[in-house]
Amino acid sequence: MPYKILADCHSHSNCSFDGEAPMEAMCARAEALGLAYYALTDHCECDQYDGSPEFGGRKYYDVVRRAWRELEENRKRFPNLRLLKGIELGQPLQNLPAARDALSGRDYDVVIGSLHNIAGMRDFYHLGEAGFSEEALDRIFEAYFNEICEMLEWGAFDTLAHLTYPLRYLCKPGERPSFARYGAQLDRIFKKLIEDDKALEFNTSRLLRTDVPVLPDREVFSRYHALGGRRITLGADAHCPGNVAKGIPEALDILREIGYTEYTVFVGRRPQQIPIEYIPAERV
Repeated sequence: MPYKILADCHSHSNCSFDGEAPMEAMCARAEALGLAYYALTDHCECDQYDGSPEFGGRKYYDVVRRAWRELEENRKRFPNLRLLKGIELGQPLQNLPAARDALSGRDYDVVIGSLHNIAGMRDFYHLGEAGFSEEALDRIFEAYFNEICEMLEWGAFDTLAHLTYPLRYLCKPGERPSFARYGAQLDRIFKKLIEDDKALEFNTSRLLRTDVPVLPDREVFSRYHALGGRRITLGADAHCPGNVAKGIPEALDILREIGYTEYTVFVGRRPQQIPIEYIPAERV
């Protein structure tokens, strides 16, 4: 990996409903890769805090506590790994008491804010099966951006995850996913992130895949940079050891080309800027 310092700050163990491996195996992979920082950020879907009908009645109330115990255990198990204790807080405004409870009494290093579904609707993953009209898609995206802005007003998280998440599933077949029609909404989000000194996540989970459309990461981060945004976290969103840090170097290539010189890691909920230091081929 041709970068001096690498971090992966979005990852899931089998404490998450869709995680495939124990936390120990995820940490072992991160240590083997020599990551400078590695955050495990298991899911807490706030709108399903007391029971998820889609995932066998799983209670995120219990998941949060189990993941925290395992984070503390693996901190001791891997003393040479800079393991950051994290959580992915999904849909926090759809159950604010749950969001507050999930964060209470646990000194996380990084809290990821994410929106997988609009209030009252299913995950975008499932909405992609519906085949919406252009007008319906506009209404869905408007609701999505509005809820993100409300999340930013609430503000009890550090980095906004996978902004392009709906485009994974709602773009029309054969079309390249794009946010081009929603420039004003994106600018509103970016300006609020910058104003509140929060980060925007570069999610690399689909960056190297050839079986899915390319997401508009370069366009999104170019606009964020043009507006003055400099806080960027990197996350492979790995759900198995083989995907830890996957796509991170390629994301750094894109960020360098845009003009970024640093990226962000949160330690104790405080942002640290890490220089993007490329190692020339003759030194690798």
